[in-house]
Amino acid sequence: MRVGILHNPLSGRNKRKPNLFLDVFAQHPEVAKAEIHTPTDILEALKVFAQEQVDCVVVIGGDGTIQATMGALFHHHPFPSMPSLALLPAGTANLMAGDVGLGKFEPKTLEELLTEAQVSHPQTYTETRPILRIRFPEEREPLHGMFFGAGAIYHGTQLGLQTKQSIGRLGEWGAGLILLKFLFALATGSRKGLNPISARVAAGEKPSTEEEYLVLLVTTLDRLFLGMKPFWGKNLGTLRFTSLRVPYRHLWRVLPKLLRGKTHALATVNHGYMSENLSEIRLSFDSGFVLDGEVYTSSNPQKPLILDSPGELSFVRLKSE
Repeated sequence: MRVGILHNPLSGRNKRKPNLFLDVFAQHPEVAKAEIHTPTDILEALKVFAQEQVDCVVVIGGDGTIQATMGALFHHHPFPSMPSLALLPAGTANLMAGDVGLGKFEPKTLEELLTEAQVSHPQTYTETRPILRIRFPEEREPLHGMFFGAGAIYHGTQLGLQTKQSIGRLGEWGAGLILLKFLFALATGSRKGLNPISARVAAGEKPSTEEEYLVLLVTTLDRLFLGMKPFWGKNLGTLRFTSLRVPYRHLWRVLPKLLRGKTHALATVNHGYMSENLSEIRLSFDSGFVLDGEVYTSSNPQKPLILDSPGELSFVRLKSE
């Protein structure tokens, strides 16, 4: 492998340990490296990597950095053929690196990859995932990532951002605490912090319907934080779409199975639950949304966001992991 490294010093863990990888960088002067801060920096660095025939891009950054890298690869096409990615969890939540990451956030992980890249039979393998694309109704560059959320997910993410020095900086454990707060509100019948949204959803070939939803999520990940897999659809499709509609019934009976990716006889559409695998989803709602931990809004909420997949990426993993 010819490796190129994107390093974002402003990502959460990088800010707390700014010199963590300096020795590894110094020991491998032959490896292309770029310190990046903005999407423009990322695109320019990828153009240089393409000229140097890099075929594995290491991203030492958080979900926002990875998302911007995916956007540059799929929207601007700096490479003649798509490189693989190797993700080090240098952010706060690290949702994508938690599923398809290279390994632990430590110099040993990067050193092992760079060493393996130089041998004939490296102890690495790749996992391939579809990438999620969000196209806007207005003239705006699409977004690329692996996890979309609206409703309670959006408001929970805002809570995490507001408490970044306490709950928010705990990463996936902080997300777990926010989930517990969400579940406690459900258990006590409180609507505080739940904030259902009215949304028009057109999934697959079905006509659009407008309903009130507590949760809307779309992902191409195999697992979310703390190992949760809240998607149980069996049909073919690249996008895992799960929704919880208001009013819902039997939540406490079905939730333990649904969070582990298993269906339940009571988790029916009539009771408020839906999980399907789809190729395209159109969503219209007057609220913000989350893509891989980053918060966004559409300037034209009366027209639908279109969620689909522009293709796949391969992610390098270490066999020792």
